[in-house]
Amino acid sequence: MSSSKVLSVIIFIVGLGLIIAPFGYKMFDRAPAGATMMKAFEPVLTRPNVTKFQGHMRTFKGMQDGMNKMIPALAQQMGMSTDAMNQMISQQFPGIAKGIQQMDTMGKDFNTVITVMNQNVDNFQKADQLPMNTMPWFFIIAGGVLVVLSGAQLLIPAKK
Repeated sequence: MSSSKVLSVIIFIVGLGLIIAPFGYKMFDRAPAGATMMKAFEPVLTRPNVTKFQGHMRTFKGMQDGMNKMIPALAQQMGMSTDAMNQMISQQFPGIAKGIQQMDTMGKDFNTVITVMNQNVDNFQKADQLPMNTMPWFFIIAGGVLVVLSGAQLLIPAKK
């Protein structure tokens, strides 16, 4: 078999793979779901929103720092130890106590999310331009073209 025929067989197989891939990866179900998800994130993943969220994180950090200073100061004003103040808060305001205990973790988690959002605003804007709903058809059409052209090359008798 000539090298051009071997190349045609390889291209034919690649074409078949492109035709089969959308079905194997369930693209006809997943692409519309991806389009819906992208549409839902459009108002969120913008540079102004990420900047606003970064401002919220600075406020959260300030609140966290203030809370760490406020509880001992409040305990002192009330003539209590900090431990007694924390225990009173836990008993009378369990939601606040839980929030105080989880502030460091929440801050790290929120900061991670906002950092990832910040790093990917431009990528999201580019990806949002993709025609998600028709994506499977691009694979099938490209694969079909490769199959037809390489198949024709395989069927045409070689010149001698």
